[in-house]
Amino acid sequence: MVTLLLTFFILIVAMSTPDKKKIEQALKSIQGALGTAGVTAEMAMMSEKKSEASFQNLGSQVKNLVLEGNLQDVVDVKITERGIVLNMTGGVLFRAGSAGVERGFMPFLLELAQMLKKLPYKVLVEGHTDDSPPPPQGSYPSNWELSAARAAAIVRVLTREGGVEPERFSATGYGEFRPLFAPTPQNRPKNRRVEVIISREGFSG
Repeated sequence: MVTLLLTFFILIVAMSTPDKKKIEQALKSIQGALGTAGVTAEMAMMSEKKSEASFQNLGSQVKNLVLEGNLQDVVDVKITERGIVLNMTGGVLFRAGSAGVERGFMPFLLELAQMLKKLPYKVLVEGHTDDSPPPPQGSYPSNWELSAARAAAIVRVLTREGGVEPERFSATGYGEFRPLFAPTPQNRPKNRRVEVIISREGFSG
C-alpha cells in the first residue's frame, strides 16, 4: 500500500512539469521503489518457506523419537493447523487419580525437551480425563483439578528438568469435557490423555 501511494505521488510530480530530467528521475524512483518491494516480498516468502520447513523437520524428529522409544501405541503424533500435536495416553503417564509422571516415561519427555530447546515455538499442554470421577480419598475433588494438575506436571518436567524456557508454555485442564470418543468402558482409556501442542506461533520473549 505504501509503495502504491509513493508511486502515485511520484507520477503526479512528474506529470506536473515538462522537465525531461525530472520525469526521468521520477521513473527511476518508481523502478527503485517497485524493485525494493519485489525483493522484500521475495525475502518474506523465502523466510516463510524456511520456517515451515523447519517446523516440518521438527515434526519428523518427534515422530522418530516416538518410534525409537517404541511408544507408537501410546503416543500419537500429527501435524495439524494448530501445530505438532502429541496425544499421550494418560494411563501410561500417570497412575489412576494421580498427577505424578511415571518414571518410565521420563526419558521420552526429556528427549522432547532437548528438541524444544533448539527452536522458538510456543507449547500448549492440555490435560484430559475420562468421565469417571477421581477416587474419593484422592487429592483432587474433580476431574478439572486432576486434568489441570497433569498438564502442569508435564510442563514441570519439560521446564525444570528439561530446561525449556517456562515462558513458552501454557497448561490447561479440560476435565472429561473434551473426549475424543464416546464415553464407553472401551473408550475411556483413550479419553484419558495429555496433549502437547507445539504451536506454529513463535515465542517472542
